Amino acid sequence: MRMRYWIGATAVALSVNVAQAGDAAARRIIGFSPDGNYFAFEQYGTLDAGASASGWSEIDIIDTRTDAFVGGKPILVVDQSEESTLTLEQARAQAAAKAAPILAQYAIAARGERTAFDKFTFPDELVAYSDISRLEQVSQKWLSPIYDELEISTIQLDQILAGSTADCSTSFEAAQQGDTSGKALGFRLSLQGQDGKPFKMLHEDKAVPASRNCPTSYSLSESYAFTPAGKPAVLAVLVQRFSQGFEGRDRRFIAVTGQAR
Repeated sequence: MRMRYWIGATAVALSVNVAQAGDAAARRIIGFSPDGNYFAFEQYGTLDAGASASGWSEIDIIDTRTDAFVGGKPILVVDQSEESTLTLEQARAQAAAKAAPILAQYAIAARGERTAFDKFTFPDELVAYSDISRLEQVSQKWLSPIYDELEISTIQLDQILAGSTADCSTSFEAAQQGDTSGKALGFRLSLQGQDGKPFKMLHEDKAVPASRNCPTSYSLSESYAFTPAGKPAVLAVLVQRFSQGFEGRDRRFIAVTGQAR
């Protein structure tokens, strides 16, 4: 199971997470490989305030068998220098060019079906930073997928405390129970059957990397499924990760992948 590090981390690499203002990434689903072994998506936006207003793009190409990044890290294009003139269009074009050989190697294309969707997460849009806190509050922690090959009633997200080398003491609400020293907010993702009982743990944080920038909450945006010929269905679940940015909340996506059974 993939630990979310950049040297193993997901969402946006450390260079995007440091000293950014409130900005909500949008995402583009690229798809699955024909054998279901790989899933790819892009998240992108414009860094808000801080040292740079650079456009940025990150393309995550994930091995669904191990839930690990192909090549060990995402493909990231961003310029944080104060003199940055990198536009969003330029960043996305550069990231697409870097990803193209890998996407072609694994024949990753628009395959699969969106099986569940929280419309209030607005994943296709660059949400204004003044609206991100409201988005964080209304986003849900469960999805009910609809897909003929699945026998899943609910995808459930639970927030948990996990170890952290970063000091995340200011990221917890006052009502947080228990000792939070040396901890950060992580999550687990489970699949529940038609009987309402969990039958598979798709992901559970053992540690929270500093690259997540001390999350304030997680929620579910959408899920995708693809069933290759003669193989079990493969899932990709997009988790929203919120954290405190330079002036407001940031929203990034984490893709959790794996077989449905």
